[in-house]
Amino acid sequence: MKGTAVRSRALLLLVTLWMISQAVTAREVTITLLHTTDVHGHLQSTRDYEGNENVGGLLRCATLIQAIREQTPTALLVDCGDLWIGSLESFVTRGAVVRRAVAWLRYDAWVVGNHDFDWGLTAFQRLLESAPAPALAANICSRPGAPNPAAAVHPYLIREVEGIRVALVGLTTPGMPGWLLPDYLGPLEFEKSIPALRRILPEIREAGAEVRVLLVHQGVRPFSDDEANELERIARAFPEFDIILGGHTHQVVPGIRIRDVWYAQAGYYAITLGRVDLVYDTVRQSVVRVNSELLPVGSEVEPSAELQAVVQADLDRADARRNKVIGRTARDLVASVKPPGQSPVQQLLARAIAAATGAEIVLHGILAEDTIPAGPITGGDLWRLVPYENRIGLLSLTAAELKSVLEENAKHLGTPPFQGVYGLAYDLDPVAAPGRRVRNLTLPDGSKLHGRKRYRVAANSYALASGGRRYPALRKLLRRPNTRFELTNLDTRELVLRYLRRHRPLDLEPGREIHLLSRPRVAPAAKKPVEADFP
Repeated sequence: MKGTAVRSRALLLLVTLWMISQAVTAREVTITLLHTTDVHGHLQSTRDYEGNENVGGLLRCATLIQAIREQTPTALLVDCGDLWIGSLESFVTRGAVVRRAVAWLRYDAWVVGNHDFDWGLTAFQRLLESAPAPALAANICSRPGAPNPAAAVHPYLIREVEGIRVALVGLTTPGMPGWLLPDYLGPLEFEKSIPALRRILPEIREAGAEVRVLLVHQGVRPFSDDEANELERIARAFPEFDIILGGHTHQVVPGIRIRDVWYAQAGYYAITLGRVDLVYDTVRQSVVRVNSELLPVGSEVEPSAELQAVVQADLDRADARRNKVIGRTARDLVASVKPPGQSPVQQLLARAIAAATGAEIVLHGILAEDTIPAGPITGGDLWRLVPYENRIGLLSLTAAELKSVLEENAKHLGTPPFQGVYGLAYDLDPVAAPGRRVRNLTLPDGSKLHGRKRYRVAANSYALASGGRRYPALRKLLRRPNTRFELTNLDTRELVLRYLRRHRPLDLEPGREIHLLSRPRVAPAAKKPVEADFP
């Protein structure tokens, strides 16, 4: 009995020592992720969709990043897409000012976004070569047998934080072909999210990743996933991700659960900085807590003086372009989606395109809902009216083909995607049955369209690519040889600039080309830039 008691006490001592050793070696490691998305090249502060002025921009955001890094030097900084293109300062410097800012901020990775192709495939390749941080997108590939212009893009990266291996996995949106014509994408193809992740996750597991972070240029949708945004499907199929950080839809999401996976999205234009703290337990070998928040980058946040000094010469060039007077308008230049969608700005865009291309008919809506007051028009005003990079395409359509395009366009009346017209008049009954909404197509002189004649029609590259699958009939017409489709190198903004210089003062009233036969049921106001980059 005495020997048994001794052995019991020895065993108890061993168990106690083991428990103490486990308590000593067990620790929780906090991995901090800072995230931005849809910055669109904005270094300087801007206006948000609610009308708040002097907010956002990487200069102000940098102040918060610096402050966090002073407390947490190991914090990782990532961007979830559309980082480079979309601001006047980026355009004037062809992206150089954004590259300088990204290098100074020491981004760890960025996800490829759809607007990274806005300057064309060659410019995208130059971006990959010159970017001071690695690009991510596991679902970009090239057609079999074709060279891969995106070969420099990584499917994932492994970063070590406090001895913990963190996988940063990237996905772009698979909806690219719905916004971009083949001219912009070349041989590139965009795989659906699920098969892409199934292909690379075994490799990530083999690499010993202990924490898995998914960075996507995709966002949450009001009701369910769509062709371009697959977060519900991803979260259902891959609950092993510790967090998904998203973008693309310009939404502000501090943190929600999608299935069993935590999700956050940092808005747009750097108006918020996302911060996520993942607490990893080294004994349980899993993330045990997730803390997620969005830090407002408001007017009270001072711009980083250090970063400003690095980019000041570039900003001065942009400000000179922004403040230069390029035209004059005799009356307020209004951009509105209000039916019939023929506001003065729609007329300006369409007339500028018609004057430059010689097109008989122009299909074009507004690109941002804004008003330029009567008086001088500056370069900054022009950027507000045309915030997107688009080229103009031409195709020859019959009256029947035109009617089919206008029919599919009719369902968008009163909303941002609606395409107004120039050089063509018609009656529109928005409450009629599909196929019977558009009637009585006539030319400006009142004559009917000839049934067998083809009319030269102009539209922008976004709409011709289907505008996020909103205009499938228009996209199909491009493939028909007899439509003689031609994508020009004419840029919408440059055409409007030429028109403003030649027409001083500008004196435009709303167009009368569309005659409404009934009142549309819904005509919501637009807060976002109207050529939204998501369907």
